[in-house]
Amino acid sequence: MPETSSIQEYSIGNFRPHSLAQGNRNYLWVTTSDKAIIRVHPGAGSNQMVVNHSMIPQLSAGIIKDPDGLQRVWFAAPAPPRQQDPIVIMETSGTNPVTYYPLEDDAKAESIKLRTTNHGTAETPNYEYSLLFAEPEHKYVGILTPAIGGHIDRMPVSQNTWLWDVTVTTAADEKTHTYWATGQSRASNPVRAENGLYRRRPGDLQWERIEVLRPNQKPFYVIADTTAVWLTATNPNQIIRLDLNSLTTRQQDLNTAVPQQLAFGPDGTVWVASSEGLHEFDKNLTGGGSLVRLPNGGGAKGLCVAADGKLWYTNPERKSIGCYDVPPPPYGAASLLGRTQFVYQGESEVRMKDQVAEPLVVDYVANGRPVPGIPLTCRIDAEGAAFEDGTHERVIITDQRGRVALPPVIAGDIQEEAIISVGLGDTEPHVATTLNITPA
Repeated sequence: MPETSSIQEYSIGNFRPHSLAQGNRNYLWVTTSDKAIIRVHPGAGSNQMVVNHSMIPQLSAGIIKDPDGLQRVWFAAPAPPRQQDPIVIMETSGTNPVTYYPLEDDAKAESIKLRTTNHGTAETPNYEYSLLFAEPEHKYVGILTPAIGGHIDRMPVSQNTWLWDVTVTTAADEKTHTYWATGQSRASNPVRAENGLYRRRPGDLQWERIEVLRPNQKPFYVIADTTAVWLTATNPNQIIRLDLNSLTTRQQDLNTAVPQQLAFGPDGTVWVASSEGLHEFDKNLTGGGSLVRLPNGGGAKGLCVAADGKLWYTNPERKSIGCYDVPPPPYGAASLLGRTQFVYQGESEVRMKDQVAEPLVVDYVANGRPVPGIPLTCRIDAEGAAFEDGTHERVIITDQRGRVALPPVIAGDIQEEAIISVGLGDTEPHVATTLNITPA
C-alpha cells in the first residue's frame, strides 16, 4: 500500500469543506458548508484567504473554473428552503463580487459540470460553453449558457427520484450530446422512491433508466469520458464503470469505504474519494486498485487535479484539505503522464492590434484516450501579444472530450513572433505554435 508521506494536509480553520477547483493564477478555491469560500495557494497550503462577505451562500457545493479562463469560478449552492441561490459566479479578484442565477424559490443544486459545443466546423471551430446542474426539488437537469445571457434550458426527469449529479458525453461531431444523471430514493419530504442512473440521448424528450445498480443500491457522483461513464454508489459501496459502446458494466467493491467524488488523473487513471482515503483504478477498472489512507484520519470528499498534476482533496471531518503527490509505479499509475497534442491551429499570421479568435485547440491524451477535467496551462511568450484580458498565462480545464480551446489572442503594436504553448504545468513538454505579428 502507498505511504502517506507524499500527502500534505492543511487546516482551513472552522470551515467544513465540500469541493475544490483550481482557478486563475493557479489558486485553489474551496466551497464550504459555512458561508465561506476559501482561497488556497497551491504551493503553500497554509497560505489562505477566506471570502465570507454577505453574498456568499450558506451552503456551497460543486465548483469549476470558468471555462473561458476568466478570473472567476462557478459553484453550486444547495439552498435551504425558499432561498434562490443554486448557481453562483464569484470573481476571483478584487472584493470577490458574486452574481446569482436564481431558479425556483426552493431550487437546489448539488453539482456543476461543463459542456462544450462546437457551433462551427472541424476546420473552423466555434466553441460555446454551458454549465450543467441537477435540480432535485423540481426534477430537472439544467443547462445554463453564459454566452446567451445566462439562459437556462430545463430537461425534466419524470422518474420518481431525487437527482444528485449529472455529466455529459459528446459525439465526435462535438455538437451532439448525451446526458447522464444519478438519482436517489429519499424517505423525507419530498419522498422519492427510486435509485438510478438515467440517460437522455440526442433527440429524446424523456430520460431512460440504465440498469447498473443492485437492488436498493444508491448512486452518488458520476463522471464520463469518451469511453465510459463512472459512478460511485453505496449499499454496497462500489465504483461502477459503464462502457459506452457495449453498455456492459464492471464494478469494484470498496468494502467499508463509503465513496464520494471521482476525478480523472492526468495519467488516465480514475481516482475516488472515500471515507477511508483515496482510491486509484486503471482506465478499464481491472484489478482492485490501490488505497492511500489520509495521514490524520477523517475521509476525503471532493477531488481535483491541479496544473502540476498533484491530486487535491477535501476532508470535511478534519476541516482540512490535502495534497497528494502521486508517486511513480508500482503504487502510482501504470504509465507516465499523458500528453497534450494539436487538434486545430488558427491563423499563423496576424497584423498588429488585430485579434485571433481561435488561436489553438488541443486535447490531452493518456493511455490512448482524451481525458476530461485536466487543468492545462496556456501561455503566450510575447512582448506585445496577450490574451484578451491582457494576461499571458491562463489555466483552462479540458472539457468532456478532453479538449481546451484557447481564448482569443490580441496582437500588440510590436512586430514579433509570439509563442503560444499549452501543457500540464511544467510536468510535460508543452505543444507550441508561432503567431507572426506583422505591421498593420
